[in-house]
Amino acid sequence: MNPIPGNLAPEETQAVLADVLHALEGKEIRLDGWTADNGFTEHGKRRVVRYDLEAQDVRSSHTRRYRWVGKFYDRDEDARRVSAVLERLSAADGRARGSVAVPSVLAYHVPRRLLMLTYEPGEPVSYAIARDTDQILVAVARTLATLHAASIVPPGVISPDSLLRELGPKIENLCAHFPSEETSVRSSFDALRRDAPPLPSHLSFVHGDFGPANLLWRSGYIVVLDFDKCARGDPAADLGNLLGQLFRISIRKPERLRDFASARAKVLETYRRWSPADPGIDERIAWYERATILRKVHSVTFGPTADEDEEEARRREADAFRLLRRE
Repeated sequence: MNPIPGNLAPEETQAVLADVLHALEGKEIRLDGWTADNGFTEHGKRRVVRYDLEAQDVRSSHTRRYRWVGKFYDRDEDARRVSAVLERLSAADGRARGSVAVPSVLAYHVPRRLLMLTYEPGEPVSYAIARDTDQILVAVARTLATLHAASIVPPGVISPDSLLRELGPKIENLCAHFPSEETSVRSSFDALRRDAPPLPSHLSFVHGDFGPANLLWRSGYIVVLDFDKCARGDPAADLGNLLGQLFRISIRKPERLRDFASARAKVLETYRRWSPADPGIDERIAWYERATILRKVHSVTFGPTADEDEEEARRREADAFRLLRRE
């Protein structure tokens, strides 16, 4: 049995998994063994663990296998907020309305702030998009329209002001790292501050980090993961974030997305078809898109992997330059 993060000992893990299993299936199902994979995902800042369980039905001696995901939170209120959102989305039958699926909540272990979720299989959109480009773009846009129509009101608001405050220190880091680009970087940031759009009068439910890294492609529909940043805000924020991340793919992995302009048009056309009319949204989307690209320049520049070699570091820095110059 593998130890898991958060100082959760194997004995405690065994007890937690057994309690969740009994609550879901009854006392007749006995947990016989389990493993924990701490590194199955490269994305996100939370501690996330995949559990593979083997259990036996004592009435029939049949072996059952389960695969769950456990997500550890620093704050109880964050875990409860995400749990409530996922339960609301699951109850809304989003798949029927907009070809969307989300993980289901299995349990919340309060002492360790551990949210236990179903494991959702699927191919990462960041890979599948190279093969099923148009299908995925249409499905992603419909999914986003479905989420924005959800009658969910989480605490917190994503606004241009909050994004600019988050970007400020990143801009200083970029200027120090790329002194030759300082004038261009500061000019881009000044333009963002000058052009910041107002929030719409009606705030929607927004995912907060809607992009390929948090999306899976499965049997013709989209699985949406990681609602840690969900809040209320402008739908344009999610659209701008999505388009900014697609632009990043077109720069860093052009073999996966060769025609960003066409992809952008497809996403916006589909989204408009499935959403109420929103005058002025195009300008707001463009602003959030610019903000996302600047944020991604920072993450590309300062996000090396532990086993990165010198050639990969040079390639990453070159990618950051290309993003900067096309922002």
